[in-house]
Amino acid sequence: MTSKEMEARSGVPRANIRYYEAEGLLAPARSGNGYRDYSEEDLRTLEKIKLLRRLGVTIEELRALRDGKASLAAVLDRRLAEVGGEQAALGRVERVCGDLRRSGATFAALDPGKYLADLDAPALPGEAGTPLWREPQATALPETDRLPTVCSAFRRFFARAFDEFLVWMILVAGLCLMGYHPTRAGLAVNLAQVVLLGVLEPLSLHLWGTTPGKALLGMRLAGPDGKNLPYSEGVTRYIMMLMYGLGFYIPFLSLALLIRSAWRCWKEEPQPWDDGVAYTAKPFRLRYAASLILAVLLTLAAGEAANSWSQLPPNKGDLTVAEFAENYNRQASYLGFGGKTYLDESGQWQEKPEEGSQITISLDELMDINPWDDAKVFHYTVEDGHVTAVTMSGTLRNATTMWVDTPDDYVPRIVMALVWGRREATFWSFSRQAQLRELEDADWKRGFTLHQPGVVITAEVEQSGFYYYKGMGWQPEQPENYLSFTYTVALDNG
Repeated sequence: MTSKEMEARSGVPRANIRYYEAEGLLAPARSGNGYRDYSEEDLRTLEKIKLLRRLGVTIEELRALRDGKASLAAVLDRRLAEVGGEQAALGRVERVCGDLRRSGATFAALDPGKYLADLDAPALPGEAGTPLWREPQATALPETDRLPTVCSAFRRFFARAFDEFLVWMILVAGLCLMGYHPTRAGLAVNLAQVVLLGVLEPLSLHLWGTTPGKALLGMRLAGPDGKNLPYSEGVTRYIMMLMYGLGFYIPFLSLALLIRSAWRCWKEEPQPWDDGVAYTAKPFRLRYAASLILAVLLTLAAGEAANSWSQLPPNKGDLTVAEFAENYNRQASYLGFGGKTYLDESGQWQEKPEEGSQITISLDELMDINPWDDAKVFHYTVEDGHVTAVTMSGTLRNATTMWVDTPDDYVPRIVMALVWGRREATFWSFSRQAQLRELEDADWKRGFTLHQPGVVITAEVEQSGFYYYKGMGWQPEQPENYLSFTYTVALDNG
C-alpha cells in the first residue's frame, strides 16, 4: 500500500511514520520507481508501535522488543512501576495542596518546612476504593515522534526567494560579462534560472545540508539518518516543490499553491516536498534578517558592477575615428539600437553585408526619416589623430508629411561611444542613465548647450513654418517651411 493508504488505515500521521522508519522500527519495501510499498505486516507493526508509544514505552525499548532483547512483560512491568510512582507522586501533591489550602496560610506567613517534608515523605497507600484517576485518558503519540520541520512561512519564503534571486543574478551578470544584454533574453534567463537552481540546490544540500538563503536564516536539512541528503533526493525534493509549492510558475495556480503552503505552515504541517526530511531552524535572531539584507545588497552591488562594466565601450581614452566607429558599433549591438547599418573604419555609414555586398547609403535613408536636402553623415573633428567632436547636421524645406523626426536620438549614442570610455566618465550605469535622462529632457525644440563631465553637447535648431509636438516630432504648419539642425558632441578637457 502507498504512504497515503498507510496513513489512512493506521491513523498515524505520515511525519510520524517517517520518524519510525528513520529509527529503524519500520522498513517498507521499495517499488521499481523508488516509492514505498507497505505490506499488511508493516501496518500491524505500526499499530503495535502506536499502542506501545501511547502507553509510554520508549523508542529504545521498542527497538529491544523488535530485536528480541527484551520481553513485552518486562517492559510493561517497568512502565506499570513508573506509572505507579507517577500516580503516587501526584497523589502526594494533591494531598499537600489540600492541606495547604485548608490551612488558610498567606504567602507572607507560609511556613514551607512542614509541607516540604510531606512532599518528600515515603509514599503511603491510597484509601480503599479511591480511583487512580478521575477521568482516565490514554495519551497521544509523543510530539517528538516525528521528523522536525520548519513552520515559519516567512523564513522559508525569504530563504527560497534569496536563492532564486542569487541564481538569477549570476545568470544576468554572466550574460553581461559575455557581452550579451540580458533584457534581450528575458524568458530564456528565467527558464535557465529554474533549471540551474534545480542543479545547484540539490548539490548544496548534498554538500553542506543547506543553501545560501537557508544558511543566512539559520536553517538546514538532513535525511532521517541525520546525514546530508543524497543528490538524487535533493532533485526529487526540488521538483516536488516546483509542482506542489509553485505550480511550475503558472499564473494564479502558483499563487493558490503559495497560499496553501502558508496554510500548512500555520497548521504546523510538513510540506509535501519535505516528506522524509529533517528540516531544522535555530531560534530566530535579528542578525539573521540583517545578514539576509546585507547579502541582498552585496549581490545587487556585484550585479550592478557587472552591468556597468559591460556597458563600457571596448576602446577607452582618446579615440581615433576607427576606434570611435568600433565603439559605436559595439554599443549599438549590445544596447540594441543597431539596425541594418554600421560605421566602417573611416566612420562612414555602411549597410551590413548581404551576400558579400557592401553599399554606402545616406543618413536619411538609414534612419528612415523624411528626406533631408543636405543631410550629412557624422562629421569628425580630429586633433593629433584623435576625435574631439562629432557633428550631425541637416536642412529640410517645404515638408509635406504629417511630421518630421529629426535624428536627435543619435546624440546619446554618440555620447555612449565617445565619452563613456573616458577617465571623466562615471563607472556606474545608473549615473550614466541619469546623464542620458538629462539629455533626453533637454530643449530640443529651441536648442541648448549642455555641460556634462568631460563633454559639451550642443543642439542648434532653426525653423520656420513648423511647430514641435512633444513625442511626435516636428509638424509642418505652412506649405513654405524650413527646418535646420546641427548637433555637436565635443570633448571638454577643461
